[in-house]
Amino acid sequence: MPNNSVVMEDEAAAPVLTPEMMSKIKKEDMKQAVVERFRGRTEAAAPRTAVRTGKRSPHWQPADDQC
Repeated sequence: MPNNSVVMEDEAAAPVLTPEMMSKIKKEDMKQAVVERFRGRTEAAAPRTAVRTGKRSPHWQPADDQC
């Protein structure tokens, strides 16, 4: 029993992928990835602060600037 409410299209849903089209898509994807990566850095991040529990060791020394 055929279903009259279904329409069959002759065209494909997506275009055929060619090597040129794939390279273009990859370039656009890389550009978008760079934009998204650096977009997050523009937002002001809250400074990280750690709550110290207990005392420091008596042998603790701050790190040298030369290290």
